[in-house]
Parts: sequence; C-alpha cells; structure tokens
Amino acid sequence: MEQRFSLDGQTPISVQEMPEGPWSRGRPVSDLDIKNLGLSQDSLKMVRDLEELKKSPPNIIIADAIVNIGFIQNFFKQQYLKKKVRYCMGLGVYQQLHFDVQRKKRILRPAPIKFKNMYKPYRGEDLTNKTLLVWRTGGIGDLEFILPNLVYLKEKYPSCTIFFACGPQYQAMVENWECVDVVLDLPFPFSYLIKSHYHLLFEGVIERCLAAQTTNAYRLFTTWAGLNLPDELLVPVQTAKEERVEECKEVLKNWGLQEKDFAVLQTRASSPIRTPRPALWKRIIDELARRGHNVVITDTPRMKEEHNKLIKTLERQDKVFNFSEFSKTLDSSIALVSLSKIAISTDTALLHLAASLSVPALGLYGPFPGKIRLATYKNVDWVDCNLPCSPCFIHGHFPCKNAVGNYSPCYDILNVEDFIDRAEKLLGNRGNG
Repeated sequence: MEQRFSLDGQTPISVQEMPEGPWSRGRPVSDLDIKNLGLSQDSLKMVRDLEELKKSPPNIIIADAIVNIGFIQNFFKQQYLKKKVRYCMGLGVYQQLHFDVQRKKRILRPAPIKFKNMYKPYRGEDLTNKTLLVWRTGGIGDLEFILPNLVYLKEKYPSCTIFFACGPQYQAMVENWECVDVVLDLPFPFSYLIKSHYHLLFEGVIERCLAAQTTNAYRLFTTWAGLNLPDELLVPVQTAKEERVEECKEVLKNWGLQEKDFAVLQTRASSPIRTPRPALWKRIIDELARRGHNVVITDTPRMKEEHNKLIKTLERQDKVFNFSEFSKTLDSSIALVSLSKIAISTDTALLHLAASLSVPALGLYGPFPGKIRLATYKNVDWVDCNLPCSPCFIHGHFPCKNAVGNYSPCYDILNVEDFIDRAEKLLGNRGNG
C-alpha cells in the first residue's frame, strides 16, 4: 500500500481492501482507539452460528475527519472525506487512513458516538414508509448474496426507501438494481445512519461464522436478514445496461465474434489463495480451443498485459481474446457475460454474475466447497479440488501457506478434460455452437 497521505484532500492516497481487524498490516490502531471505537479483540473471534454472531457488534466504526482527506480505493476512483464531518467505515479502512505515517499526524479520530449504540439491526420488520440502510464491505459475490432479499423487500414494501453503500468499484452494478433507491460510497456520512429506521449489514456473516463452512451463503444472508426466503427466490436477477451491451457487441464484431459464440473466462480471484496458477489456465484454454470454443478473457484494464502474456503461450491464439482493456467498469463485464454462452472461472464474482443473467457457469473451487456458494443456482456446476488440507476456509488477501509462487496447490490436481466435459454438458454438448 502506498504510504503518502493527503492532508489537503487534493493528492489522493491509495487504499486497498483488507481483512477485518486493526492488526493485519500498516500502523496498528492503538488499544485506546479500539476502546474508544467501541470494539475489542473479542469482536474478531469466530462464532458458531448467526445467533452467537448477533451478540457482538459488527466491526464498523464511526470516525471524525480531522482534515480533508483524498484517497483512491482499490485503484478505482478518487474519494474525499471532509474535515469536521463524521463517517461510518470498516475497521480496515480506518486503519489505513487514521494516521499519516510520514508527517506523524492523526487524520481520523474515534467519534464520541459508538456504532454499537446507534446500530438498529433489521430482522424482518415491516418496512412500510421506512428507510433501510444496507451495506457490505465485501466484493461482488457478497453483494449478489444480498440482492434477492432486497428485491423481495421492495416488492413487499414498495413505499420503503433502500440506501445501499458499497465500494465505488461495484456501484456501476448496484446502480442498475431497481430495488435500490440511493447508492452510497463506503465510507459514508454518519447522517445516513441517523436518518435510517433500520440497518442491514452483513459483516462477519461469512468471515466469522463457522456455519458458513457448511451452509450456502444465500441461505445465511437471508436468515441474517430475518426473511428466510426459499431457495427458488435465492437467485439474483439483473440485466445488463443496453449501452454497455452495444459497446461489447462492437468489440466482439471487430474480433469476428457474435453473441453466444464464445466462453467468457476469468483467471484471477481477488485473493491469491483462490487463484490457480497460469499454467493451469493455459491447459484449460488450450483444451477449450482444441474443442472449437472461442474464449474471451476478462479482468480489469490493469491486468491487460498479464493476460497478453498468457495468450502468447497458447496453442490457438486465434481463438482467444483479451477483453481486459475494455472492462473499465463492472457494467462492461456484466454486459460481456450476458452475451457469452458460458462463464468459466475460479471462485470469483464472474460465476455469480452469470447466474444472475441466466448464463450457464462452471466454477473451480479449492479453499471453499462450491456448494456453499453455488448450490441455489440453476444450470451452474463446479469442481472441488480436494487435497488433504482442503477445504481450508481461509479468507483474506494472503496466499496459501503451502503455496509455491503464491498459487494454491489444490487447483493443480484438476483433471482438465473432465472439467471441460462438464462445461460442454452445461452447453448441451453444443461444442462451438
């Protein structure tokens, strides 16, 4: 992480998503700050189930900005916190922003109001003419786990107002959700916490709850919200933005591809422990191309060159295309998936996006069993790569302890031919059709 902090709000610093907890990296948050934030180290301990999780406050804090702060979160967009304004944020972001290491100046300080004293958890109450504030500091998959519950609530209580706070890199997707009225940045101003009748946040539901190792995430999230929706409702549904679809079609046309003429593939998860090594992807893509399938690889623009290097190692480079430079926002990737015939990926958001768009999907799983992520989906399959040490259920942004070159070894045991057989079964053995 870059350690240059902006005190004038003009020169942005760089902030990355981090695991929960103030002790993971960067300047530690002092014990006094932890106390003043209304938390303790007990707030990070694993619990058995959701009922036990309810007994400890979420690791969300309220902080006051001492100066104007400019920062960039996850390499995406410039954000600002204004001097003398109060904000709600995750503990990891507070850790990265609260102190200027170089100038030895405090930037944020704990607010006198503690989040646990302001928290109004939603547990299925009547939302007629009420406001619900929803947020999650996780990635795309975590947001997809939330979506079916919000669709249900908006249909049941059309007069309710739903605020949804998430990382700026995910807002292009959430802005297209008709069930959401207002999309907020994380961190968000304290005023939204005050004006909401209820709060629905999902911090710790997966990370701190042992039940997440055996229970599908959608079922956990709907139970946490007090809704307990049946499986048939626990599938996210969304549509691609029309203008992004047309842009994607133009790119595909320049490559000689048409709608439903290609498999879309993502090679990299947000954490190293869920990312197979490039050599495995070479074998998978070569087998797809050998069987007549066109392959389009997607990722963020900053991964363009990495994927170009991978493509240069392939046997049939004429059948593989790099969409990374065109995927500048999440809605571009959503549009691309909507045009594909199948999505293939390791444990990433691409699989959830495909399910939400009714596109077949095939997942590759190691640290987590596929059923706890994909079991409620139709026309979706997965392969669990089981070593004696897996599934390990390790979260976070650090590689596997048994990794060689940062890549988890569990994926190396994959039978590529069987894996592609599963993809073609999902396609009805249509081959390149």
